[in-house]
Amino acid sequence: MVYPITKFWFYPVLSSFIGKIKGKQNIPKQGNFIIISNHAHLIDPLLITYISLKRLNKKIHFLAKPSWWFLGETFCRKWAGCIPLFNSKQAYSEIKEYLKSGKIIAIFPQGDYKNGNNNFKTGVVRLALETNTPILPIGIKSSYTPFGSALNIGKLIHLEKNKKTIEQKAVALMNHVYHLKNNID
Repeated sequence: MVYPITKFWFYPVLSSFIGKIKGKQNIPKQGNFIIISNHAHLIDPLLITYISLKRLNKKIHFLAKPSWWFLGETFCRKWAGCIPLFNSKQAYSEIKEYLKSGKIIAIFPQGDYKNGNNNFKTGVVRLALETNTPILPIGIKSSYTPFGSALNIGKLIHLEKNKKTIEQKAVALMNHVYHLKNNID
């Protein structure tokens, strides 16, 4: 429900925030994947929603922390496609089920946008390995000014089970996302 409304009403508003999108061709038109991105501003999920509507016309499911659920479960879960982050084990299990059923998940591995450039949490690496789901990295430079935001979409990453630890893989992903963010121009 929210996606048709977003496409009709919010889409033009969102487009006014984005000045540049690099790597659109890297968004797969088929299959599922996990989107990971840095999280600098409140509008970051909206920017990812915008590019998904523009390229895929598919719903992206975001993790949503408890403070967003004041909008109600019907809005957050059913209309916006959010997964509640009240209990991390329960959310992890739910995300795995979404991925196994072919849905697209978006995760900000550093957590809240107020956390700055904190290290990525390792859950996304475990999810990708356990479900054999590729990762689509996106670097975002966010701005509330018209046409001030920019996105750099990297190529799909297929993680392999090897001797690297989950923490090492998370650091490598974090470095890749920040490389994308810093190389938009």
